[in-house]
Amino acid sequence: MWVEIILAVIGLCVSLYLYITRKYNYFKDRGIPFLIPSFPYGSSNVKDLLLGNISVVDISNEIYWNFPNDKVVGQFQVSEPQVVIRDLDIAKNILVKDFDHFTDRRKVPTEGKSQLNKVFSKMLISLSGEQWKTMRTIVSPIFTSGKLKAMTVLVNKVGEDFVEHLSKISERGEPFNAKDTFTNFTVDSIASCGFGFEARSLNNPESQFRSMITKLTDVNQVVQFIQFAAVSLFPSVARMLDFEFEIFNKEAGTFVLDVLRQSIANRKSSKIRRNDLLDLLMDALEADRQGIKQELEKDQYDMDATLHMTRKKNIPDEDIEMFLLSNAFILFFAGFDTSSTIMSIAAFFLATHQDVQDKLYDEISEAVAQNDNNESLDYNTIQSLPYLDKVVHETLRLYPITIIERLCVKDYLIPGTNFVVPKDMLVQIPSTAIMKDPQHYNNADKFDPENFSTEAKAKRNPYAFLASGQGPRNCVGMRFALLQVKTSIIRLVANFRVDRCAKTPTELIPDPKSITIQPKGELLLAISPRK
Repeated sequence: MWVEIILAVIGLCVSLYLYITRKYNYFKDRGIPFLIPSFPYGSSNVKDLLLGNISVVDISNEIYWNFPNDKVVGQFQVSEPQVVIRDLDIAKNILVKDFDHFTDRRKVPTEGKSQLNKVFSKMLISLSGEQWKTMRTIVSPIFTSGKLKAMTVLVNKVGEDFVEHLSKISERGEPFNAKDTFTNFTVDSIASCGFGFEARSLNNPESQFRSMITKLTDVNQVVQFIQFAAVSLFPSVARMLDFEFEIFNKEAGTFVLDVLRQSIANRKSSKIRRNDLLDLLMDALEADRQGIKQELEKDQYDMDATLHMTRKKNIPDEDIEMFLLSNAFILFFAGFDTSSTIMSIAAFFLATHQDVQDKLYDEISEAVAQNDNNESLDYNTIQSLPYLDKVVHETLRLYPITIIERLCVKDYLIPGTNFVVPKDMLVQIPSTAIMKDPQHYNNADKFDPENFSTEAKAKRNPYAFLASGQGPRNCVGMRFALLQVKTSIIRLVANFRVDRCAKTPTELIPDPKSITIQPKGELLLAISPRK
C-alpha cells in the first residue's frame, strides 16, 4: 500500500512539474529576451513577490533595469508567460491608440457563492468587454469638475474636524500616525461625499465602523497571491473543493455591504438628495436606462480615455441593483484607501524637505488670505495652486500606488517587432521604474516638485508619468482622489509645521505583505502649531 501511495505522490509531483513548466520555452522559441524561470515560481521577480521580498508595484523593476536595450521582455508568473513593455511609444499604443486590443485587466477568479465575490465581479475594475464599456461610460461623468465642486464643501467640513483632531495631538506633544490619521480623514470624507452619513472617524477612531474599515484590507498579499495562483491554475479542483479566492476580509466586507445597502434603501425611500456620489451613481444608472448621454471633461487625459468607447447595449434592468451596490462599494474602497496612502506619503516628504514645505506654506497662506482668511477654499482655487499640484504629483511619481496591467483580448503585433501578443496574455508596463528613470526625470531618486514644472513637463514624454494610468482604463476617480489629497495637505500645512520625530523612518519601503501598497511599519511624524 505504501509503495502505491509513494508512487502516486511521485506521479503527482512529476505531473505538476510538467504542467507548470510546459511553457517555459515560450519566449526562447520566439527570440524574445526573458527572465529565466524556475519551478514552481516562474521568473525571479515573481519568486521575490511570492516570498515577500518585494511589493507588487515593484514586480517589473528587475526587467526594466536589467534589459536596458530591449523594448519587450518576457517573464513567467508561475506557469504563464507575460510580456513587459519598456518602450513608452509602445506603451502609448497599448494604453490608448490600440486600446481595442487591450480593453481588459487581469482576470480575478470571482466564481463562487459568497456575496462579496459576486459584488466584486460587478465592480468597474473587474468588468470586461461590453459590460465594462457600459459601466465606464456611466461612471465617468460622475467625476467631472462640475460635480466635484459641490462636494468640496463636504470635504472642507471634514478638513475642519481634521485640524481639530491634530490640534489635540499637538497639544499633547505627541507624534501622529500619518496613515491612521489620514485614513480617518478619507473615511469621513468618502462617507460624507459618497454616501451621506457621518462616519466621525476622526472624533472616534475606535468606532465599529472605523474598525471594520481597518479590517477590510486585512489580507496578506503573499497568501492572497498563492490563493489566486491556485484558483487560476486549477479552477476545476477549486470548484470541486468549493474553494473561493478571498479578495476582502469577509466580516468587514459584509459589514460595509450592509451599510451601503441601507444607504441605498434610505435614499430611495426618502427621496432626499445630497448630490453626493451615491446620488450621482443612481442618476447615472437611470440616465443610462433612459438612453440619456452625459457630458465628460475635455482635457487630453479624458480625451484619451474616451477613445474606442463605443457601446452596444445598456445594463439590463434586473442587474441594475447589483451594479449599483458593487460600484458604490468600489467607490468607497478606492476613495478612502488610495487617497489616505498618498496623503501620508506626501506628509512624509514635506517633513523631510522643509524647504518644500515652506514654499508650499507661502502659496497656501496667500490663497487663504485672498479668501478672507478662510481655509475652506473652493474647488477652482484648490486646483489652481501650482506648487501644491507639483508636490502631489512628485509624491505619486516617487511612490506609485498601482501597477499597470492590460489583458490582450485579440492577437496584437507589437509595432517594430515580429512578436505577436496572443489573446489572453497579460501585458505589464513598469510604471514604477519608468517614473524613476533618469532619462525622464532630473535627480530621479530624489523628491523634487520641480520635476512637474511647466518647462520640465514640456521636455518629457507625457507617458513617462503613469501614476493614474492612461487611456480608457485609467483611474476613473482620479479627480476626486486629488481633491481629498489636496484639501488635507492644505489644512495640514496651513495649521502645522510637519517634521521628523525620533520614530520617523529614514525611507519609505512598500510593505510586500500589503495588498494596498502601504509603507512598511508605522509612519510617525511630529507636528507643531503655526499660530
